Amino acid sequence: MPETPFVRRMTGLILACSLLGFVVAATPSPQPLPQPSPTPSSLEAQPVVLVYPFDVQTGADPRIGTAIAQILGQEMVAAGGITVLPIPAGIKRPSFLDNARAAKADFYISGYVTPVGDSAAVVEQVVSVESEVILFSQTAQVSSVADVASQSLLARSQILAFVGRETQNVGTQTASTPAPTVSNGAQVPISGISNIVDSVFKHKGGARPSPTPVVKPSRGIIIAPVTASGYVVPAELTNALRELYLALDNRFVTQMTALTSPPSQSADAICGPNRNNTIAAGTLTETPAGHNHVAVTFVLLVYTCFGAPLEREVGKGTSLKAAVDAAVTAYAVAHPQNS
Repeated sequence: MPETPFVRRMTGLILACSLLGFVVAATPSPQPLPQPSPTPSSLEAQPVVLVYPFDVQTGADPRIGTAIAQILGQEMVAAGGITVLPIPAGIKRPSFLDNARAAKADFYISGYVTPVGDSAAVVEQVVSVESEVILFSQTAQVSSVADVASQSLLARSQILAFVGRETQNVGTQTASTPAPTVSNGAQVPISGISNIVDSVFKHKGGARPSPTPVVKPSRGIIIAPVTASGYVVPAELTNALRELYLALDNRFVTQMTALTSPPSQSADAICGPNRNNTIAAGTLTETPAGHNHVAVTFVLLVYTCFGAPLEREVGKGTSLKAAVDAAVTAYAVAHPQNS
Protein backbone atom coordinates (compact mmCIF):
# COMPACT_ATOMS: atom_id res chain seq x y z
CA MET A 1 0.00 0.00 0.00
CA PRO A 2 1.47 3.37 -0.92
CA GLU A 3 2.72 5.42 2.00
CA THR A 4 0.46 8.37 2.66
CA PRO A 5 1.65 11.78 3.87
CA PHE A 6 -0.11 11.15 7.18
CA VAL A 7 1.86 7.95 7.78
CA ARG A 8 5.11 9.69 6.90
CA ARG A 9 4.34 12.48 9.39
CA MET A 10 3.49 10.04 12.16
CA THR A 11 6.61 8.00 11.46
CA GLY A 12 8.75 11.14 11.73
CA LEU A 13 7.02 12.21 14.95
CA ILE A 14 7.54 8.80 16.53
CA LEU A 15 11.22 8.87 15.55
CA ALA A 16 11.65 12.38 16.99
CA CYS A 17 10.01 11.35 20.28
CA SER A 18 12.27 8.32 20.50
CA LEU A 19 15.37 10.44 20.04
CA LEU A 20 14.13 12.97 22.59
CA GLY A 21 13.50 10.19 25.11
CA PHE A 22 17.01 8.88 24.55
CA VAL A 23 18.56 12.32 25.11
CA VAL A 24 16.52 12.95 28.24
CA ALA A 25 17.33 9.52 29.62
CA ALA A 26 21.01 10.04 28.88
CA THR A 27 21.11 13.41 30.60
CA PRO A 28 21.97 12.97 34.31
CA SER A 29 19.47 14.48 36.69
CA PRO A 30 20.87 17.62 38.33
CA GLN A 31 22.37 17.03 41.74
CA PRO A 32 21.35 19.36 44.60
CA LEU A 33 23.94 22.01 45.28
CA PRO A 34 25.97 21.36 48.41
CA GLN A 35 24.75 23.48 51.27
CA PRO A 36 27.40 25.52 53.08
CA SER A 37 28.06 24.51 56.63
CA PRO A 38 26.32 26.83 59.04
CA THR A 39 28.59 29.50 60.39
CA PRO A 40 28.28 31.04 63.83
CA SER A 41 25.88 33.93 63.90
CA SER A 42 27.48 37.32 63.79
CA LEU A 43 25.55 38.07 66.96
CA GLU A 44 27.75 35.52 68.75
CA ALA A 45 30.98 37.33 67.82
CA GLN A 46 32.45 39.47 70.53
CA PRO A 47 32.96 43.16 69.81
CA VAL A 48 36.59 43.88 68.98
CA VAL A 49 38.25 46.77 70.79
CA LEU A 50 41.56 48.49 70.14
CA VAL A 51 43.08 50.47 73.03
CA TYR A 52 45.65 53.12 72.10
CA PRO A 53 48.34 54.36 74.47
CA PHE A 54 46.99 57.40 76.29
CA ASP A 55 48.54 60.78 75.56
CA VAL A 56 50.56 61.98 78.54
CA GLN A 57 50.48 65.67 79.41
CA THR A 58 52.91 67.97 81.26
CA GLY A 59 56.03 66.18 80.07
CA ALA A 60 55.59 63.06 82.23
CA ASP A 61 57.03 59.68 81.26
CA PRO A 62 55.22 58.66 78.02
CA ARG A 63 55.36 55.02 79.10
CA ILE A 64 52.59 55.87 81.56
CA GLY A 65 50.14 56.14 78.66
CA THR A 66 51.06 52.68 77.37
CA ALA A 67 50.87 51.18 80.85
CA ILE A 68 47.37 52.60 81.37
CA ALA A 69 46.26 51.22 78.01
CA GLN A 70 47.62 47.80 79.01
CA ILE A 71 45.72 47.86 82.30
CA LEU A 72 42.45 48.89 80.64
CA GLY A 73 42.80 46.19 78.00
CA GLN A 74 43.66 43.38 80.36
CA GLU A 75 40.79 44.20 82.72
CA MET A 76 38.33 44.12 79.81
CA VAL A 77 39.67 40.72 78.77
CA ALA A 78 39.42 39.45 82.35
CA ALA A 79 35.79 40.63 82.61
CA GLY A 80 34.91 38.81 79.38
CA GLY A 81 32.58 39.51 76.48
CA ILE A 82 35.06 41.66 74.55
CA THR A 83 38.05 40.88 72.33
CA VAL A 84 40.94 43.29 72.89
CA LEU A 85 43.61 43.62 70.22
CA PRO A 86 47.30 44.09 71.06
CA ILE A 87 48.25 47.62 72.06
CA PRO A 88 49.62 49.36 68.93
CA ALA A 89 52.72 51.51 69.00
CA GLY A 90 53.70 54.55 67.00
CA ILE A 91 50.19 55.43 65.74
CA LYS A 92 49.42 59.15 65.78
CA ARG A 93 45.99 60.39 66.88
CA PRO A 94 44.93 61.57 63.36
CA SER A 95 45.41 57.96 62.18
CA PHE A 96 43.55 56.27 65.04
CA LEU A 97 40.36 55.70 63.06
CA ASP A 98 42.03 54.41 59.88
CA ASN A 99 44.29 52.12 61.86
CA ALA A 100 41.39 50.73 63.89
CA ARG A 101 39.42 50.10 60.70
CA ALA A 102 42.40 48.31 59.13
CA ALA A 103 42.71 46.17 62.27
CA LYS A 104 39.00 45.17 61.94
CA ALA A 105 38.15 46.75 65.30
CA ASP A 106 34.57 47.69 66.13
CA PHE A 107 35.57 50.31 68.70
CA TYR A 108 38.70 52.04 69.82
CA ILE A 109 39.60 53.64 73.13
CA SER A 110 41.94 56.58 73.52
CA GLY A 111 42.51 59.25 76.11
CA TYR A 112 44.75 61.60 78.02
CA VAL A 113 46.61 61.43 81.32
CA THR A 114 47.53 64.52 83.32
CA PRO A 115 49.55 63.95 86.51
CA VAL A 116 48.26 66.13 89.35
CA GLY A 117 50.25 65.86 92.55
CA ASP A 118 49.95 62.34 93.94
CA SER A 119 47.16 61.41 91.51
CA ALA A 120 46.29 61.84 87.86
CA ALA A 121 43.33 62.99 85.80
CA VAL A 122 42.42 60.40 83.18
CA VAL A 123 40.14 61.21 80.24
CA GLU A 124 38.85 58.11 78.43
CA GLN A 125 36.89 58.04 75.16
CA VAL A 126 35.19 55.15 73.35
CA VAL A 127 34.74 55.67 69.60
CA SER A 128 32.67 53.60 67.18
CA VAL A 129 34.76 52.72 64.13
CA GLU A 130 31.65 52.34 61.97
CA SER A 131 29.95 55.64 62.83
CA GLU A 132 33.12 57.57 63.73
CA VAL A 133 31.25 58.99 66.73
CA ILE A 134 32.39 59.19 70.36
CA LEU A 135 29.95 56.86 72.12
CA PHE A 136 31.19 57.42 75.63
CA SER A 137 33.57 59.71 77.47
CA GLN A 138 34.51 59.87 81.12
CA THR A 139 36.94 61.81 83.26
CA ALA A 140 38.22 60.39 86.52
CA GLN A 141 40.75 61.27 89.20
CA VAL A 142 42.81 58.15 89.87
CA SER A 143 45.43 57.52 92.53
CA SER A 144 46.30 53.83 92.21
CA VAL A 145 46.64 51.01 89.73
CA ALA A 146 43.30 49.62 90.96
CA ASP A 147 41.67 52.98 90.20
CA VAL A 148 42.98 52.84 86.66
CA ALA A 149 41.69 49.29 86.25
CA SER A 150 38.22 50.26 87.44
CA GLN A 151 37.89 52.75 84.58
CA SER A 152 37.70 49.88 82.11
CA LEU A 153 34.53 48.44 83.65
CA LEU A 154 32.17 51.24 82.72
CA ALA A 155 33.64 51.55 79.21
CA ARG A 156 33.20 47.80 78.72
CA SER A 157 29.58 47.95 79.87
CA GLN A 158 28.84 50.86 77.55
CA ILE A 159 30.25 48.90 74.61
CA LEU A 160 28.21 45.81 75.45
CA ALA A 161 25.10 47.95 75.91
CA PHE A 162 25.66 49.57 72.53
CA VAL A 163 25.86 46.21 70.74
CA GLY A 164 22.73 45.00 72.53
CA ARG A 165 24.22 42.76 75.17
CA GLU A 166 23.60 44.92 78.18
CA THR A 167 22.46 42.03 80.36
CA GLN A 168 24.42 39.14 78.89
CA ASN A 169 26.70 38.58 81.87
CA VAL A 170 24.48 39.54 84.77
CA GLY A 171 23.43 36.02 85.55
CA THR A 172 26.84 34.43 84.98
CA GLN A 173 29.24 36.75 86.76
CA THR A 174 30.80 35.36 89.88
CA ALA A 175 29.39 36.61 93.15
CA SER A 176 32.92 36.92 94.49
CA THR A 177 34.65 39.47 92.27
CA PRO A 178 38.40 39.90 92.80
CA ALA A 179 39.64 43.41 93.22
CA PRO A 180 41.34 44.71 90.06
CA THR A 181 44.95 43.66 89.72
CA VAL A 182 47.61 44.11 87.08
CA SER A 183 48.09 40.41 86.44
CA ASN A 184 45.20 39.37 84.21
CA GLY A 185 46.50 38.99 80.67
CA ALA A 186 49.22 41.63 80.95
CA GLN A 187 51.32 42.02 77.82
CA VAL A 188 54.24 43.70 79.53
CA PRO A 189 55.98 42.68 82.78
CA ILE A 190 53.74 43.17 85.79
CA SER A 191 56.39 44.95 87.80
CA GLY A 192 56.94 47.25 84.87
CA ILE A 193 53.29 48.33 84.74
CA SER A 194 53.10 48.86 88.50
CA ASN A 195 56.34 50.79 88.70
CA ILE A 196 55.49 53.03 85.76
CA VAL A 197 52.01 53.91 87.01
CA ASP A 198 53.12 54.22 90.62
CA SER A 199 55.74 56.71 89.50
CA VAL A 200 52.86 59.08 88.76
CA PHE A 201 51.15 58.48 92.08
CA LYS A 202 54.47 58.75 93.93
CA HIS A 203 53.94 55.51 95.82
CA LYS A 204 57.18 54.51 97.48
CA GLY A 205 58.40 51.30 98.96
CA GLY A 206 57.69 47.69 98.11
CA ALA A 207 54.63 46.11 96.64
CA ARG A 208 51.38 46.80 98.45
CA PRO A 209 49.08 43.90 99.39
CA SER A 210 46.09 43.39 97.11
CA PRO A 211 42.75 44.43 98.59
CA THR A 212 40.59 41.65 100.00
CA PRO A 213 38.09 40.39 97.41
CA VAL A 214 34.56 41.66 97.95
CA VAL A 215 31.90 38.97 98.34
CA LYS A 216 28.84 40.19 96.48
CA PRO A 217 25.27 38.88 96.65
CA SER A 218 24.18 36.65 93.78
CA ARG A 219 21.35 38.98 92.80
CA GLY A 220 22.73 41.55 90.35
CA ILE A 221 21.84 45.13 89.52
CA ILE A 222 21.24 46.41 86.00
CA ILE A 223 22.05 50.12 85.85
CA ALA A 224 19.90 52.39 83.69
CA PRO A 225 20.86 55.89 82.49
CA VAL A 226 20.63 58.80 84.93
CA THR A 227 18.09 61.53 84.21
CA ALA A 228 17.97 65.19 85.24
CA SER A 229 15.55 67.08 87.43
CA GLY A 230 15.79 70.67 86.25
CA TYR A 231 18.74 71.88 84.22
CA VAL A 232 21.88 69.75 84.40
CA VAL A 233 24.85 69.94 82.05
CA PRO A 234 24.71 66.79 79.87
CA ALA A 235 28.27 65.86 80.80
CA GLU A 236 27.20 65.72 84.43
CA LEU A 237 24.67 63.00 83.61
CA THR A 238 27.48 60.92 82.13
CA ASN A 239 29.60 61.57 85.22
CA ALA A 240 26.68 60.66 87.47
CA LEU A 241 26.23 57.36 85.63
CA ARG A 242 29.92 56.63 86.08
CA GLU A 243 29.78 57.38 89.81
CA LEU A 244 26.63 55.28 90.18
CA TYR A 245 28.26 52.37 88.39
CA LEU A 246 31.43 52.53 90.48
CA ALA A 247 29.55 52.89 93.76
CA LEU A 248 27.21 49.97 93.04
CA ASP A 249 29.96 47.81 91.55
CA ASN A 250 31.86 48.00 94.83
CA ARG A 251 28.99 46.13 96.51
CA PHE A 252 27.00 44.25 93.87
CA VAL A 253 27.34 42.38 90.58
CA THR A 254 26.53 45.08 88.03
CA GLN A 255 25.78 45.53 84.35
CA MET A 256 24.53 48.39 82.17
CA THR A 257 21.53 48.87 79.93
CA ALA A 258 21.24 51.32 77.05
CA LEU A 259 17.44 51.55 77.27
CA THR A 260 16.40 55.05 78.26
CA SER A 261 12.69 54.49 78.90
CA PRO A 262 11.56 54.49 82.57
CA PRO A 263 12.44 51.17 84.25
CA SER A 264 8.92 50.87 85.64
CA GLN A 265 7.67 50.68 82.05
CA SER A 266 10.49 48.73 80.41
CA ALA A 267 11.59 46.31 83.14
CA ASP A 268 10.86 43.25 80.99
CA ALA A 269 13.00 44.56 78.13
CA ILE A 270 15.82 45.57 80.48
CA CYS A 271 16.00 42.31 82.40
CA GLY A 272 15.17 39.89 79.60
CA PRO A 273 15.50 36.30 80.85
CA ASN A 274 17.70 37.36 83.79
CA ARG A 275 14.91 37.85 86.29
CA ASN A 276 17.01 37.46 89.42
CA ASN A 277 18.15 41.08 89.27
CA THR A 278 17.07 44.57 90.17
CA ILE A 279 17.20 47.75 88.09
CA ALA A 280 18.86 50.91 89.39
CA ALA A 281 18.19 54.35 87.97
CA GLY A 282 18.71 57.83 89.31
CA THR A 283 17.68 61.45 89.12
CA LEU A 284 20.22 64.24 89.45
CA THR A 285 19.53 67.76 90.70
CA GLU A 286 22.10 70.55 90.98
CA THR A 287 21.29 73.88 92.62
CA PRO A 288 23.56 76.87 93.28
CA ALA A 289 24.68 77.09 96.90
CA GLY A 290 26.59 80.39 96.84
CA HIS A 291 30.30 81.18 96.54
CA ASN A 292 30.50 79.17 93.31
CA HIS A 293 29.38 76.01 95.09
CA VAL A 294 26.68 73.62 93.97
CA ALA A 295 24.39 71.50 96.13
CA VAL A 296 23.94 68.09 94.55
CA THR A 297 20.98 65.80 95.19
CA PHE A 298 20.90 62.30 93.79
CA VAL A 299 17.75 60.18 94.07
CA LEU A 300 18.46 56.46 93.67
CA LEU A 301 15.47 54.48 92.39
CA VAL A 302 15.59 50.69 92.47
CA TYR A 303 13.01 48.44 90.82
CA THR A 304 12.36 44.73 90.54
CA CYS A 305 12.44 43.06 87.12
CA PHE A 306 8.64 43.21 87.19
CA GLY A 307 8.73 47.02 87.29
CA ALA A 308 7.68 47.31 90.93
CA PRO A 309 9.50 49.96 93.03
CA LEU A 310 11.85 48.36 95.55
CA GLU A 311 13.58 51.34 97.17
CA ARG A 312 14.09 55.07 96.96
CA GLU A 313 17.14 56.65 98.58
CA VAL A 314 18.15 60.31 98.54
CA GLY A 315 21.80 61.31 98.72
CA LYS A 316 23.01 64.89 99.16
CA GLY A 317 26.44 66.44 99.05
CA THR A 318 28.62 69.23 97.79
CA SER A 319 29.94 67.01 94.99
CA LEU A 320 28.45 64.52 92.58
CA LYS A 321 30.44 61.64 94.03
CA ALA A 322 29.39 62.46 97.59
CA ALA A 323 25.69 62.57 96.69
CA VAL A 324 25.76 59.32 94.71
CA ASP A 325 27.83 57.52 97.35
CA ALA A 326 25.41 58.61 100.07
CA ALA A 327 22.41 57.23 98.21
CA VAL A 328 24.12 53.95 97.32
CA THR A 329 25.42 53.47 100.87
CA ALA A 330 21.91 53.95 102.25
CA TYR A 331 20.58 51.35 99.81
CA ALA A 332 23.33 48.86 100.64
CA VAL A 333 22.59 49.19 104.35
CA ALA A 334 18.85 48.71 103.81
CA HIS A 335 19.23 45.92 101.22
CA PRO A 336 22.60 44.18 101.75
CA GLN A 337 21.45 41.24 99.60
CA ASN A 338 19.88 43.50 96.97
CA SER A 339 16.47 42.06 97.76
